[in-house]
Amino acid sequence: MRYLYFILMVLTSLIFNAMDDSAFAQSSKKEIITDNVNYRADMNKEFADSAETPLTKAGLKAFKEIAFFKIKLKYRVVAKLVLTPNEVPFEMLRSKGNTGTYRKYGEATFTLNGKVCKVNVYQYMKLINDAQYKDDLFLPFKDLSNGKKTYGGGRFLELKIPAGDDLIIDFNKAFNPLCCYHNPKYSCPIPPAENHLGVEILAGEKMYEGKE
Repeated sequence: MRYLYFILMVLTSLIFNAMDDSAFAQSSKKEIITDNVNYRADMNKEFADSAETPLTKAGLKAFKEIAFFKIKLKYRVVAKLVLTPNEVPFEMLRSKGNTGTYRKYGEATFTLNGKVCKVNVYQYMKLINDAQYKDDLFLPFKDLSNGKKTYGGGRFLELKIPAGDDLIIDFNKAFNPLCCYHNPKYSCPIPPAENHLGVEILAGEKMYEGKE
């Protein structure tokens, strides 16, 4: 009888723990999706605002909403970040032939679609001492979807320096360089070869097909 009571207690504990874990996981999924929905709403609001939009006049006139892939949790990965503190600042080439000064902050390794991937993350030297942006990391990348379903010149992600070595990379938030919208005033960083990924990332912003 005592053993039966013990077994029932253990089973009850396992059931409640499973329910708590499931509820936590479900809550986290909801939070991630809500965060992405809000992020996209903010982008659409910015693009529709004539004072902030990167679109041309013709593009803004025809604009309805940014084309995104469906939000998929598998494209939100936790990468292991290895810092590279002794890196020397370098000039990252931009689309018009000019450059911007960046410093490699570290290397992030993760698995996506069954493939181990590694990318460099950078700090923009112009903003590194600005209190508002000092914790920002820049991730320019290319993947196998470029030129077919996404912009041929690659896409970008803006990240935050993590407290530890786990860096959350949410490709659902990948966005196009501003120069892809046919506006001649923009010159955009070109993703370095080290950040060319051998996987297809069908997440984030799709190829822009609006007016010039």
